[in-house]
Amino acid sequence: MLFEKITYQDDFPINITIANIEDYPIHYHQDIEFVFVLKGQVTLKNGYCSYTLHERDIFTNSGHEVHSLTSEDPDNIVALIQISTHYFSQYFPSLSKACYRTYTNKGRSSKHDNLQEKLLDILLQYSIRSSRYKTECTYAMIEVIKYLERIFNLFAFNGEMVINFESSNPVTIERISHIIGYIYQNYAEKITLDDLAEIEHLSTFYLSHIIKDCTGMNFREFLCFARVEWSEIQLLDTNKKISQIAKDVGFSTTSYYEKYFRKWFGHSPQAHREMYMPMVKSEFHRETLTLIPPNKAITLIRNLLSSLNSQKNSTSLVNTLKLEIDADIHATPLAYISHNLIVQIRCEDFAVMGFHIFSKLANLHPETVVLLYSDDDSSQQIDKFQNLLLAAGFEVECRKQNHIPFSVISAGNDSIAYPIHLIHKLIRSEEKEIRLPLRDYDTGEMILSGQPALLTANGTCKPGYFACQLLSRLKGNLLCWGKQYCVIETQSDSNPAYIIIVSNFNEAIYEMCTKETTAHQAKTILNEFKDEIDFNVSLNLPPGMYSVMKYSLTKNRNIFAYLSAFDFNDDVGFHSTQTVSIPTEPELELYIEDVRTTFNMNFSMKGVELQYAVIRLKGDSKDA
Repeated sequence: MLFEKITYQDDFPINITIANIEDYPIHYHQDIEFVFVLKGQVTLKNGYCSYTLHERDIFTNSGHEVHSLTSEDPDNIVALIQISTHYFSQYFPSLSKACYRTYTNKGRSSKHDNLQEKLLDILLQYSIRSSRYKTECTYAMIEVIKYLERIFNLFAFNGEMVINFESSNPVTIERISHIIGYIYQNYAEKITLDDLAEIEHLSTFYLSHIIKDCTGMNFREFLCFARVEWSEIQLLDTNKKISQIAKDVGFSTTSYYEKYFRKWFGHSPQAHREMYMPMVKSEFHRETLTLIPPNKAITLIRNLLSSLNSQKNSTSLVNTLKLEIDADIHATPLAYISHNLIVQIRCEDFAVMGFHIFSKLANLHPETVVLLYSDDDSSQQIDKFQNLLLAAGFEVECRKQNHIPFSVISAGNDSIAYPIHLIHKLIRSEEKEIRLPLRDYDTGEMILSGQPALLTANGTCKPGYFACQLLSRLKGNLLCWGKQYCVIETQSDSNPAYIIIVSNFNEAIYEMCTKETTAHQAKTILNEFKDEIDFNVSLNLPPGMYSVMKYSLTKNRNIFAYLSAFDFNDDVGFHSTQTVSIPTEPELELYIEDVRTTFNMNFSMKGVELQYAVIRLKGDSKDA
C-alpha cells in the first residue's frame, strides 16, 4: 500500500487536510502535494533526504516521490494540499513531468512570501466555504501553478539536501528545466550526453557544463541519481530481486546500481528495504493525525496572512536583479508577433475632443476604427463622423453600442501598471486582436475612473495609450523572451529594426488590472515596489552605424501620478470636460551607435518602469 490513491470529492480537483500530524507513514502518489507548515515543525523524509520543516515552510512533493511525515512538535499544524494532475493538465499539459522544489535552506525571500500568500488565500477560502469556494480555489490554484512554473520548476543539490535552484538567468533556467524533465521521463532508457545535446540543440561541452553548474553533478551522476530515486518505489512496494530492479531502472549491472544507491542513501538497496518496509503505509499502519476545527484553522490562517502582509509592508529590503541577455538574430524565432489594434470610438468622443481625435487615432495606427453609435446619436451625426474618419484614411466599421465594453474597473488601468500588463499579456499570447475603447466613458467630474481605455474622458493620454502605440507596430520575429524582457526583429524588405522591451514589476502590479483596485490601493502598490533591475542586452548585429531610440515609461510621468500628488482630488484646476496639457509621453533618448562586433545596451530601472528601444541601421528612415 505504498501507493496512496487520492480521492477528490464532488468534482473538486483539490484535496485539503489541515491537521496536527503525529505520523504519516512512507507512501507516494501520482499527484502533486504541498506540505505547508502553519505552526510548529515536522520532519519530512523525501527520497534520501530528511528535512526539518518550520512554521511557514512549504515543501512540494511531485508525483512518484516517496515521502513520510513525523512530528517534531506535538502542537504542530500542517496543511496538506493535493491537486489533481489529471484535472490541471488541461491548463498545464506538462504538469505530470514537473519537478517543483519550493524548499530552500537560505532563508525565505519575496518569492516564497508570494507563494505563501497565494496558498494561504486558498486555505482561507476552503476553510470559510462560501458558495463559490470550489471555483475560487480552483482558479487560485491555476495561478499558483503558473507561479511554480515560472519560479520553482527546478532543483539543485546542496550538501545532503535537494533544494530550490536559484538563478538570475532565465535562459539557463529554461534549459536546465528541459534537461531535468527529459532525464526524469526517460531515466530507464539508454540516454547519452550526445543524444541529449542533439535533442536540446546544444553542444555536449555546453550541456555538460550547464548540468554541472546547476545540479552540482555531471551528466552521468545525475542520470544515476534519477534512476536510484525511482528505484525506491520498487524496493518498498514489490518483492522483486535487487538485480531485476537495477535492470528495470536502467543500470547495466547490479553492482553499479548498488554503488550509486549507497552513494546517496548511505546503505545498500537490500538494507534500505529491510529498514523501511515496516514503515510503509498500509491498512495496518495508517496515518495518525487530528483534524483541526475550521474556526481554529480560519483564525490561524488569518493571523499568518496578517503577519505576512505586515512584514511585506514594513520591509525596507530592496531586491536587485542583474541579467545578461544574449539575443541571436540568426536563431530560430520563438514565435511570430503580430497584433491588430481595433479602437472603439463614439460620436460623443468627437463632440468632446473635436479634430484632436484624428491625431490621437493616427498615432495608434489602428487596423480598424469601430464607430459605436447609440439611439441618442442622429443619423446625420453618425454619417458626418464616419465620413471624416474615412477621409482621414481609417478603415471604419459602424456598430450599435449595446453595453459598456469592459467589466473590470481598476485604478491600475489608469497607471503604469496597464502598459506593463498589456505588453506581457500579449507578447506570447495567441490573441491577435487588441480591442479597446479610445476614451473613458464620461463620469461627470471624475478625471480617472479605472476604465481600460487609452484616454481619459477629457482626452489626456493614459500610459496604456503608449503601450498600444508600440504594440500596433510590433510585427516580426520574437528572438528571445523572459518574464521581464523580450527582443523582437521587425520584418522589413531591407533592414529590419530590432526592438528590446524590458520592465520592472511584481505580481501585485501585474494583477492590478485584473481585479477591482482603488486609486489609493494602486498608489500604495506602486510606491512600495522599490526593486532594482539591471539588464545588459547583447545583439550580434552586422557592423555599421545604428540609430537608437530609447523610450522610458515611469510611474511618475502620467496623469495618474499627477492626480496622485493631489491625493486624487479632482478639484485641482480642471475637470473631465477640459483638455489638459501635462507631460505624459515617454521620455526619449536618441543616439548613434557604431557597431563593430556586437551591439550592447544597458537598461537600469528602480521601481516600476517600462523601457523599450528601437535599433535600426542608420539611413533606414522607416518608422518603428
